[in-house]
Amino acid sequence: MKKLIIIILIIKCPVLAQDFKLTCTEANTSYDKNFNPSFTKIINFKDQTLFNYSGGYFDDVILFSRTEIILNNQIFNTRSTFNIITNKWTVYKGQFVKLYKCSKEKRRF
Repeated sequence: MKKLIIIILIIKCPVLAQDFKLTCTEANTSYDKNFNPSFTKIINFKDQTLFNYSGGYFDDVILFSRTEIILNNQIFNTRSTFNIITNKWTVYKGQFVKLYKCSKEKRRF
């Protein structure tokens, strides 16, 4: 009987992580062709961590606040910001600015 209850609980209540998969696609075109058209990152808002899943490698987190994440990439000389409220990712490289629209989906493990 106990095994049946445990199995029902596992099926009814899946384990959800605090990780979100952030998928971003370009919102505008840029004259600088070095920008990626899309990228994916894994963000954990509870632990304030960011994992580069695809695109935007070598990003170092400078600030992780309740409303914004600021990153710096010394390899490609870019600075990025992600607005958590509006789900907009902005990349600055010299005189070029690239905007991305992002969607968050909760990850299950």
